[in-house]
Amino acid sequence: MRNKLQKKYLLILLLPFGYLLNLLSRTSSTVTEAVYSNGLYRGISWLIGNLWGWLPFSVMELLFPVLMLIALWRIAVWTGRLIRDREKRWAVFRKGVMDALLVVSVVYFLFIALWGLNYNRRNLADILDLEVRPSTLEELVEMTEELLEKTNKLREKVQEDEDGITVLDGGPEGAFARAGKGYLAAADYIPGICKVYGRPKPLIFSSAIAYTHIWGIYSPFTGEPNINTKIPAPMLPSTMMHEFAHQIGFAREDEANYISYLTCSYHPDADFRYSGSLHALNYSMNAVYSQDPEAWKDLYNKLSDGIKRDLAENAKYHAKYAGPVREALTKTNDAYLKANNQKDGERSYGRMVDLLLAQYRYEKENTKR
Repeated sequence: MRNKLQKKYLLILLLPFGYLLNLLSRTSSTVTEAVYSNGLYRGISWLIGNLWGWLPFSVMELLFPVLMLIALWRIAVWTGRLIRDREKRWAVFRKGVMDALLVVSVVYFLFIALWGLNYNRRNLADILDLEVRPSTLEELVEMTEELLEKTNKLREKVQEDEDGITVLDGGPEGAFARAGKGYLAAADYIPGICKVYGRPKPLIFSSAIAYTHIWGIYSPFTGEPNINTKIPAPMLPSTMMHEFAHQIGFAREDEANYISYLTCSYHPDADFRYSGSLHALNYSMNAVYSQDPEAWKDLYNKLSDGIKRDLAENAKYHAKYAGPVREALTKTNDAYLKANNQKDGERSYGRMVDLLLAQYRYEKENTKR
């Protein structure tokens, strides 16, 4: 029995093994792309996605508090033994530390093996053959104006509530059921895009999660795109498509944002196309504002009244759920992104605009031919 207990601690070696595997993966994005992202991971996502995807609720959301309670109970028992068993205090302390290391090692290795290596795959720009390069302010404004006109037209096709805010066809439930259509439509045209498994999962505790300002959470352990249902309706479809991008193996946040825009653009339903376009426009206008607030003001004045109402609703949401929890989670998320090869941390979300500009230049150049 004692030998079996000692042998289980060999699993602690999964921590350095997983770390070395991650480092090795970073040395060649091409190999990682071919062997893992387009090979092993396809099988992993199919298996996990089909295992849990059919359930209407989030397995992750139910498991997390249970596991936290178990962890707290184990810590309380360990602390009690440290206090009571003075003669065996060192042995109890050592076992507790070893058990904690064992759990961390297994969780970290599973994260890396089940999904995390996707951070080291080829850049999406290379996969799509888009040239990302520095742009002028003039080019940024021109691209944003074109996107603005497109978004204004799409806004005319969606429904509104009594306050003039966009509502989704069939409500949030209808949007959850229709999300996968965008990926099915885009799969024939965009390299790397494939079928998604299951549907996005509405989070039961969205009211509490809203204070973290998290809009969606992808669980690599259960393959579930989890969505905060408290976010404004115009932002829900693009958030669903963002989390689905993680499910198909695009881990970087800027790339998931761009894929969300692309798959929304191919979606057969107007509310999804509008949500994706609004999402991209928001990033693009923020980029303009950081360079030239006056140019941003001119663009804002060209927005339709409906879009202005939707953006005001989004700002109201952020103000309602602002607080110290959001600030703490922002720092945590920033550290997480940097640890996973996204050196800009949270600023990497803004690099979506580089991909939008690359697409704009590509389409412009091919139109001239």
